[in-house]
Amino acid sequence: MSTFNHSGLINDINASLAPFRKAQPEAMAGFGQLARAAISDGALNAKHKELIALAIGITQRCSGCI
Repeated sequence: MSTFNHSGLINDINASLAPFRKAQPEAMAGFGQLARAAISDGALNAKHKELIALAIGITQRCSGCI
């Protein structure tokens, strides 16, 4: 069983992004829009895209991605 603190990691990531959100709100909003568009249904449905993204996060050992 893992003792990794995923909630703490997400909080740290969000805290690190806060200055960018404040300094460049339009750019960060655009990034959010890009992320939502990338995961929306298209040639692949959103569920399959999420599973692919999860597999990539696991293989790359990216806790923030998981």
